[in-house]
Amino acid sequence: MLQSLIAYSQNGVFEDISLNRIKPEGWLKSILINQRDNFTVPLETISQPFIRGGWGKEPFLRTEHGQTFVHWVPYEQTAYWYDGMARCGYLLDDPALQEKTHAAMYGSIKSASPEGIIEPALSAGDRRRWPHAVYFRAMMAAYESTQDTKVLNALERHFKNDTVPMLGRDFCNLETVAWLYQKTGDAFFFHKALEMYDVYRERTPGYDDVIGHFSSSDKQEIHAVTYHEMLKLPIILYTLTGDKEQLDIARNGFRKLDDFHMLPDGVASSEECLSETGALNTHETCNIVDYMWTCSHILKATGEVEWADRIERALFNAGLGSITKIFDTHQYASAPNQVVCTSHSSHVPAYDASRMAYRQVHEPHCCTGNVNRMLPVYAGSQWLAGEDGSLVKALYGPGSVTHTVGKNKVVLQERSVYPYSDTIQIVVTHGQACFPLQLRIPQWASDAVICINGEERKSVPSGAFYTLYRTFKEGDKIEICLPKVAQFKQWSSQAMIVDYGPLLFALPVKSETEREDIPSHSKENPTLGYAMNPVSDWNYILGVDGKDQTQLKVVKSEITDSENPWMQHSQPIQIKVPAYKDPSWKLIYQQVTTKKGEEILAATTPPLQPRGSMMFISWKLQPEVISLVPYGSTELRVSMFPFWKVRKIAPEVLAAETE
Repeated sequence: MLQSLIAYSQNGVFEDISLNRIKPEGWLKSILINQRDNFTVPLETISQPFIRGGWGKEPFLRTEHGQTFVHWVPYEQTAYWYDGMARCGYLLDDPALQEKTHAAMYGSIKSASPEGIIEPALSAGDRRRWPHAVYFRAMMAAYESTQDTKVLNALERHFKNDTVPMLGRDFCNLETVAWLYQKTGDAFFFHKALEMYDVYRERTPGYDDVIGHFSSSDKQEIHAVTYHEMLKLPIILYTLTGDKEQLDIARNGFRKLDDFHMLPDGVASSEECLSETGALNTHETCNIVDYMWTCSHILKATGEVEWADRIERALFNAGLGSITKIFDTHQYASAPNQVVCTSHSSHVPAYDASRMAYRQVHEPHCCTGNVNRMLPVYAGSQWLAGEDGSLVKALYGPGSVTHTVGKNKVVLQERSVYPYSDTIQIVVTHGQACFPLQLRIPQWASDAVICINGEERKSVPSGAFYTLYRTFKEGDKIEICLPKVAQFKQWSSQAMIVDYGPLLFALPVKSETEREDIPSHSKENPTLGYAMNPVSDWNYILGVDGKDQTQLKVVKSEITDSENPWMQHSQPIQIKVPAYKDPSWKLIYQQVTTKKGEEILAATTPPLQPRGSMMFISWKLQPEVISLVPYGSTELRVSMFPFWKVRKIAPEVLAAETE
């Protein structure tokens, strides 16, 4: 047990800064605005549980077997939504969004019990405190941005008087308790955190002890959201106590994701439980966001570049690939290969095969709530605070930050279309101050160069933070060049992928898209959905063996829409590769029972062609050149390809395609 071994401690390398100091710009601001206007705000008018909100309002009730009780599920779903809404509101400096979230927060504070327990009071056999762990993230973000002591005091009272044992996912409330110790210095919260840990370990059966599973070398079949959410808890215990064994436990948990479950778009597979690594394996949108969130915890705890690299890969590929480009719908589950997305095309046998459809609302509503956190989590982790007053550029993307050193304020602005561009410019647009500025150099950037006011600095190591310590003044320009290299990577015995820095590239599949109005709780406002059927060729075998990296050609064009290159019809970066069209690789059809009880045949994405058949399939096919684009810019796509190198495509053919 930690409590008897470790004295008070505060560990960790980086800390969050308040969201109102960060101002997204360019494509990042564009997507956040789309999220606000097309998704976050409309949810409260079209669908339960978002119409009611729950927190600080009338309770969510459920009746079973003649018993009526307060139900945890809609509280979890709306807690995700409020956290995303709050963060989006602070980042965009949007008073309307802030007012909506403040109404819920202060309503929750006002309706707390006489002892200060923030409602709801959930039933004893249910997840009584898990929704609070999610909801309190919004309250923590609110305090950081407003410094309103009402919020801080409310969280203090809640945890000083809450005696519910934190078992299972309830233990995720450790996140808030550790934050309270950091903010108040009150030793009560230090002891509270360790007591929660002791109770969890003593009262959780071995098969349910997820933290115990992190330590093993075995592959476990564990609910993926539970795995991702609880993986941050050993990291938090390390930052509290300095016990490196806890950090090792978390590292091993990440290693198991990599070894057994990771997909090439940067997130582990999950069909509810953790799954396999094939082209048709999916990941829930909840897990995309939760993985990014947990990576942000270990990034701050260790200061290691790897975790920021992982966050970027997850967002740019799996994350942006799970939403329509104007962010009006999302998928509950998405996959590396998906060439048809309709109401019954999902290859996950649940909920009438609708989980891979692009919809405004999915059942259950957890991913619908959680996807609101995805872009705000990324934007809010771009700038962090380091030791000795340093400012840390952890993630790249256009926008600015305000940094205070003593009585001096400086504003730094990133001007880039990263990750589309190799060059990032950071300009001091206001003020003057002396402080360390730490710049992340990704692991994939082997030839990075930093220039300050035109003076080149060579030998910038990859996979580390590069520190500039100087007096920064208005007009200073720091240019960071992070060259990307396109390369084939064999993902499995059956599949080849194409990587380019943090970006996975995919063959975009054009679709015939039809709008679907799906009945909702509001007759006046049905929820939005799309049926996407392929109209372009997608059935290609890459004509490579993965060893000859000369068979890729990167073609760049001017980015005409700097606001949001992800939405451009003609992508500014394309990678040309040799391929063979395989007529025998076709859509397959599955029998589905609809919600109305009808039996239908629905088209779905086929598995990869068997590896052993490649010799017979490819020998009589003529090679051609296909164009791949960033995964995150696609809705239908193939990113994991069958492959077989029979002969090289004529160099002049590939060259001609790039002109």
